[in-house]
Amino acid sequence: MPYGWISVAFFAAWLGPKLINALVALLHDLATNHRFESGRRATARFLWLSRPGEEGQPIQGWVDLTWSFTMAVVLITPFWWVMKHRQARGAVLRHQATTRAVAALKLCAEAYNQQPGQRSAQLRDLDRSLRAVEGAIFHAHRHAGTIPLRSTRRAAARTHAARVAGALRAEALRIDAEPDVALPRLGVMLTTIGERCAEGRIGAMLPEESLVDVVPVSATRTAIRESVHVAVVILAAMAAAVGASAVLPSLEANSGLRTALIVGCAVLAAIFVGGWHRVGRILEVVPGK
Repeated sequence: MPYGWISVAFFAAWLGPKLINALVALLHDLATNHRFESGRRATARFLWLSRPGEEGQPIQGWVDLTWSFTMAVVLITPFWWVMKHRQARGAVLRHQATTRAVAALKLCAEAYNQQPGQRSAQLRDLDRSLRAVEGAIFHAHRHAGTIPLRSTRRAAARTHAARVAGALRAEALRIDAEPDVALPRLGVMLTTIGERCAEGRIGAMLPEESLVDVVPVSATRTAIRESVHVAVVILAAMAAAVGASAVLPSLEANSGLRTALIVGCAVLAAIFVGGWHRVGRILEVVPGK
């Protein structure tokens, strides 16, 4: 167990709300001195909400949900970072490309062993797993911990990762045309990637002969596209929550039920827009899963 990092997480969780309150208090003073009335009211309300023992504080519906979510994120983020980045002294993160390649290899073998008309579930799971492998490949140079931030080796590792991801995509596209040929070739590629990443050879995850005439995948474009998708999911959830908070008062539901219904509407809207797999990744940072 990374006890030192857990202690740091506890300290960050204790210090985070205090720093937020101090910053908001500073903004409140600036808004007051410069006669920025809307900013003064907003910061004063935040400071009021951050003192739950004060008499007359509104603890209901949307305000309660917003405040609870904000403080939960502040408190859970340090622990989430510790468990993701420091588990087994960082070995889980360092070998993420290997573990994801092995998971995709298992699905590849399962799909190959099925009859041609009975592979649909395995191929869907394989496609999702290949996206996870691709993400791990793009981050292998960071997770390995062997390349400093300003090293000249970093650019070369990123370029190689883009070519490896392009080779995987090209082979995956052949599954729909020649599955009995593409699946074994894909399995060999995943095995090579997993073995070489485990050996720390992140600059040679595939041999050069496998990367001839490969179109590299743009990591920046992929990251921007995924960020846009996540932003759309969050906006859909917020719109559904605002709409539900406006409609539910007419139903005369109590405060606890209103909060649960607002959260349910937000999650349902997010699933309809982004799909469960993307919502599931967002919910990984939410406490109480």
